[in-house]
Amino acid sequence: MNFKCKTYACDEIITVNNVKALSEYLTVNCVKSFMRFSRVDFFLNLYDNLFRDIRCKKDYRYIFSSAYDIVMDAYCFLYSHLGKRLNDITQVSKYGVLKDMPILGGCMFILSKHIRQDFFSYNCKDIDICRKSKLRINEVYDYSEEEWLKVDETIEKLELNESELKILDCLISGKSLSETARTISCGVSTVFDRRNKLQKKYLKLINV
Repeated sequence: MNFKCKTYACDEIITVNNVKALSEYLTVNCVKSFMRFSRVDFFLNLYDNLFRDIRCKKDYRYIFSSAYDIVMDAYCFLYSHLGKRLNDITQVSKYGVLKDMPILGGCMFILSKHIRQDFFSYNCKDIDICRKSKLRINEVYDYSEEEWLKVDETIEKLELNESELKILDCLISGKSLSETARTISCGVSTVFDRRNKLQKKYLKLINV
């Protein structure tokens, strides 16, 4: 499966009109670079999910996978540099030290860090991002009162703390990991870690 889109030169100016396409383009190429060194299912499925998210994003019924949160990291970084060129110099925190590097290089570093963390810090079989998924179309928009009562009962059985409840509330409302992190003022990795724990609690509850 090949992803084809417009290519960008290093002197491309970041604008409101192209920042999303740039983010998707750089994320896809970053994932491809990992695939060149390793053909494990994690990266292959990550690429498939990302490809599907980008192709189906205009369908209002489509439910994005967690792979698109990586794109949002690139989007947030590039959006903070609107009006600049990709080869302009910026400062990026690299291993706790601010380093001067091109905006393009800084964005790729952030993307690589996110992907490496997902791969090395978590058990692949336990997170959605590495599962090969089919087309996700949400066919049900209005849940009945009885169904919501069942949801509330399940949440109560999970015995979540305050921070976990805040994250769950954001995710249920449809917010991405990046949006959730901004809402509760914490890092994306923190949200990802807590969401992973929520998934494990739920799977344990239903004995999967």
